[in-house]
Amino acid sequence: MRLSKQWLPAIVGLLLTPFTMLAALYSSAVGHGNYFWAIVFYPYTMLSTFVFQSITIPFILLAVLQYPIYGVLAGYGWIKGKGLRYGLGLLLVHVSALVLFFGLGDKNF
Repeated sequence: MRLSKQWLPAIVGLLLTPFTMLAALYSSAVGHGNYFWAIVFYPYTMLSTFVFQSITIPFILLAVLQYPIYGVLAGYGWIKGKGLRYGLGLLLVHVSALVLFFGLGDKNF
């Protein structure tokens, strides 16, 4: 069975997730850290803390699925011949979430 190049970025995202999760958990130091890597790698989940005052289960699930979803979207762009455009779009959305988080300046993180 030949693997379609469309799924390669999703597989990379799936393989990347445990490493980003470990870095995020390490930087949180079980609630006593600075959460820097959690914010950098998972800005959508961390933005949810402005509304819910904690990281809730649905947003933990979003964090686990974030990089595989990025991979699926990048793979779709790749097969459409617009991989660079899709990749830059994903980067722009991710960085925008980071800027929003740091701009709002949550005192808890």
